[in-house]
Amino acid sequence: MTSSYPAALPLLIGIVAAAVTAFGLTGYGFSAIGRGGPGAVARGGAALAGALAAVAYVWGLVALFLDDSGTAQACQDANPTLYGHVSGYSVSYLPPALNCRMSSGGSYSAAVPGFLTPVMTGCAVIAVTLVLIAVAEDRRSTTSEHPEKRTT
Repeated sequence: MTSSYPAALPLLIGIVAAAVTAFGLTGYGFSAIGRGGPGAVARGGAALAGALAAVAYVWGLVALFLDDSGTAQACQDANPTLYGHVSGYSVSYLPPALNCRMSSGGSYSAAVPGFLTPVMTGCAVIAVTLVLIAVAEDRRSTTSEHPEKRTT
């Protein structure tokens, strides 16, 4: 059986970096909404969506880190009926995942809840969309405040 155990140092660095990012984005998001102005809600919403994506990422990395019993136990706990066919493991840090590879060629996930990747992806898409809306709002308000800068 081949294995690729999650390395503790990259997990810890990722957890700390994502947690600090989530904290910073949360603070910025609420303060941006509180200040008001053109695009404030979109900017704040983008920051809060990014913070939620970072929290989901931390959750996934923590799930990998807490799997100190080893990947074999995680694979057995995730699907006891398929565990006898496991030939190896693979770890992904983005998105966080532990895959139990079977000798038949398939795989199944263990340790990290399956809903985290869709949550991270959805929040990232929402954040990017809101950033684009905020930029458009800022440009529109700048153009309306300074009509001489309009291009026709």
